[in-house]
Amino acid sequence: MGYEISSLTADDAYTVLHWRYSPPYDLYNLTYTEGAVMMLMVGDYYGVYENGSLFGYFCVGEDAQVPGGDYSDKSYLDIGIGMAPQLTGQGRGKVFFRDIQNWINQNKQQTRLRLTVAAFNERAIHLYANAGFWEAGRFARDSDQLLFLVMTKSPC
Repeated sequence: MGYEISSLTADDAYTVLHWRYSPPYDLYNLTYTEGAVMMLMVGDYYGVYENGSLFGYFCVGEDAQVPGGDYSDKSYLDIGIGMAPQLTGQGRGKVFFRDIQNWINQNKQQTRLRLTVAAFNERAIHLYANAGFWEAGRFARDSDQLLFLVMTKSPC
């Protein structure tokens, strides 16, 4: 079973901005503002839908970068993903992430991918490693010294 991917609607952007994750994943909670709604609608953000319902989202490019990381190698496309909080931890991430990567390969013509993930997020790191991503670096975010991993994937 696959997911449908399209630009986020205003209602879906509003929904994403109001998702609330439990600690320690609350780091991924976004702040609602009218500007944030517009960013999700006009930036490189996409909704991932299951049977017409919002399942998650992803972004590409600078929107997927965490301040403080080294993103100087422009041969990679940065990606970030988010799944509805009530759907996390159910073993559905593999197909979700696979479909996102397939969409990126087809629509962005990019196979060299990079993502940034909080070092404590073992669930996500495991998912990314199983999808062929390798740790390429680490950094502590300036604002709070939280440790992040930068992971990359290149075609064989």
